[in-house]
Amino acid sequence: MAVQLGKHLRFWDSISISVGIVIGVGIFRVPAQVAKYLDSTPEVLIAWLIGGLISLLGVFCYAELSSKFPQTGGTYVFLREAYGKFTGFIYGWAEFSINRAATIAAVAYIFATYLRSLIPYSAEMEKWTALGAVIFFTGINIMGVKFGIRIQNTLSLFKVLAILILSFIIFAFSKFSFTLVSNSFAQTGFHAKNLAPALIPILWTYGGWHESTFMSGEFHDTKKELPFSLIAGALLITALYLLINAAYLNVLTPAEMIGSKAIASDVLKKVFGNAGAYMIAVAILISSSGALNSNILTGGRIPFAVGQDCSRLKWMGQVHSRFKTPVRALILNGVWACLLIILGNFEQLLFFNAFEIWLFFILIGISVFILRRKSHAKSDFSMLGYPFIPLGFTLVAVWLCLTTIIEAPREALFGLLIILLGVPVYFLAYRRRSLSDKSVV
Repeated sequence: MAVQLGKHLRFWDSISISVGIVIGVGIFRVPAQVAKYLDSTPEVLIAWLIGGLISLLGVFCYAELSSKFPQTGGTYVFLREAYGKFTGFIYGWAEFSINRAATIAAVAYIFATYLRSLIPYSAEMEKWTALGAVIFFTGINIMGVKFGIRIQNTLSLFKVLAILILSFIIFAFSKFSFTLVSNSFAQTGFHAKNLAPALIPILWTYGGWHESTFMSGEFHDTKKELPFSLIAGALLITALYLLINAAYLNVLTPAEMIGSKAIASDVLKKVFGNAGAYMIAVAILISSSGALNSNILTGGRIPFAVGQDCSRLKWMGQVHSRFKTPVRALILNGVWACLLIILGNFEQLLFFNAFEIWLFFILIGISVFILRRKSHAKSDFSMLGYPFIPLGFTLVAVWLCLTTIIEAPREALFGLLIILLGVPVYFLAYRRRSLSDKSVV
């Protein structure tokens, strides 16, 4: 009998994974981009709240789907069940070739950059530090889910505490007035036309709320624990984002934010001087460590799920006999991320993944309708507000996909070409399939 993945994850582990992936380094930089479109404190905070509510639409879709299909692979499994193996495989290809390794590489570089600000070393060593971080966290996650998730829980806890402490410090050592804030809300009219471009960077910062579903098959009780943990995680992240943005806006106006390339650092420098730079460097190191570990933890599950379905790629679906982890899939993602770091081309790849993400989210939104009719699988979670929630999520995904095409047509085209490269790979992988592979394509 083949070795299976262990079932070690619980409710709080899923929240930890969501916090680890979503709260990366974006919240320390993106608010300055949002301020380019919204010129008042209320508008900025309302936009971040709307971003959280849009994420919740997607969370409800994933909550229902993960309860219905409690298998490792998340999005890959849902697309496979709704549209067949071809669509699932193309998603797996795109996730591996565009999104996952590029994200891991980028976060590793950010980690190395901020570590250098605390422990001076040469610029040449930065790349080696990034490589070392990827290898280190890949090794941790190969050694077992229990070990990897303990590290993740610790890093996520420190990450939440860092945001809470930073927000408290900013409020405590700057002039804060509830009267001023309430008057600001009362006197400001919301300009809806500026909301659309502002939501693009906001929703990028919220990205990753669905990725604990990649490990669905490793929960003690996926059908009950995972759906509600997804919702709880999204609510927690929204609250933290609103808190830290309110703290930023207590020190800098939206107009002052626009010129900032490192908003958190500039806010703390204004309050504490040079000591603030060290404080934010520590916070970003904690945040990037958690993001790096969680991206590696969940990322290996997509190649693993593909390998479980395809006999020609079954080597990716092998589980380590001792550690009960998808060791080869984890190594594959780690090697590809290290290659991107060595080549130094990961920054451009990050622009390509927005098109890929929202394209497949469109298919996920539609799959809720398809699988309610097509599948007889029992679900312990049924979303309230059906069909309006999946319809709303699908329409938002369509809008963001089109916005990506309009705003960055070359990057979107390149992303599409990489996705299409998966088509010949699919036919090579499934050529002369064994009888066990001859299911619906």
